[in-house]
Amino acid sequence: MTDVLGGVASGFQPEVYKAPALVASLQRRIASIAGGLGRSVKLMHICGTHEHEMGRYALRALLPKGVSVLAGPGCPVCVCDAEYVNLAIQLSLRRDTILTSFGDMLAVPGSIPLDGERRGDVRMSLLDARARGGDVRAVYSVFDAKRIAEQHRDKQVVFFSVGFETTVVAVAAMLRRGVPDNLTIIEANYYTPPATYLLPDLDGFDIEGFILPGHAVTITGLRVYEPLAARGIACAAGGFEPVDVLAAIAALLEQIADGSPRVANPYGRLVKYDGNARAKLELDEVFELAPIRWRGIAEIPASGYKLREPYRAASAARRFSGELDPVVLRGAEHPQGCRCAEVTLGQIRPDQCTAFGSRCTPDSPYGPCMVSHEGTCRAYHTYGMHRETLHVEAV
Repeated sequence: MTDVLGGVASGFQPEVYKAPALVASLQRRIASIAGGLGRSVKLMHICGTHEHEMGRYALRALLPKGVSVLAGPGCPVCVCDAEYVNLAIQLSLRRDTILTSFGDMLAVPGSIPLDGERRGDVRMSLLDARARGGDVRAVYSVFDAKRIAEQHRDKQVVFFSVGFETTVVAVAAMLRRGVPDNLTIIEANYYTPPATYLLPDLDGFDIEGFILPGHAVTITGLRVYEPLAARGIACAAGGFEPVDVLAAIAALLEQIADGSPRVANPYGRLVKYDGNARAKLELDEVFELAPIRWRGIAEIPASGYKLREPYRAASAARRFSGELDPVVLRGAEHPQGCRCAEVTLGQIRPDQCTAFGSRCTPDSPYGPCMVSHEGTCRAYHTYGMHRETLHVEAV
């Protein structure tokens, strides 16, 4: 996309990546390519921040009617299996334990009924556990959890480690450098590529191109997505400014138009084709890939980061295994009537779920996709994307 971005692609200048002239140029290019196709095209992004930014800047309104961009499984809070939430809740209620977590996770419902049979469809969250006396604290990074553990040597400190590649790198870096004996982590860490490999096997899958997750590919690089291109799916790395998103969409349409799916890199100012070598070495030393369950989707092989043997003393599940109730850990993934799994797979829009906007709102989330700012339901509700979207003629 250097012909569109001119000489600015090598450096980040925020005002340039929102420039109306560049946005208009990309809008015209997208409309021209789509018009030449003469048919509708469905694309998908797999990053919650993309959904947030598309809503924030109303980018779908700039696309021609035949081009749709759906949201895929790109929100780590949304795909975190209820078993890990239940584990965190159980540990937070231990009298000598401090449970630390990113703030988004505190409101995510697990599968433990909140008030027994009377309200069996309402599930407990870490906020509910804190209201019941649990010491639950929001932190900005895993290093905040380490600091808390150093300050409270008489307590067990647990960090609820939830995230994709970018977040897990920080956990690996911390563990490599040594942590207090009273600090453990819950291993709810997800590796994105295998989930994208799964999507084309789903019934009714008709996506022709993926906008790859801009954060995660700074770590993994783009080579790991070549299997998708080999299966006929166009791929392009995407950043988060309006020009970045539109450039990725244009790159996908170009591939579809010329019939040569590949892995393009319009986000070259931050993404290298083979990723961040140092970060990948840190990850590989501390973690190994293992099966993990993606909430509401499936257990996907080699899609989770689990601690290697030299670091497994830091596993909360391992340290407290004798105290955990296995029946409580497993349960229904979503409360009754919640369709987050279908939303996460791009099979329905959030407003096609009957709970959306009624019993499920950002102030009172019923399902995980309404909790995080990266959740599709949260973005739809915040930016009014469930209302009719107007398509603007190219300027």
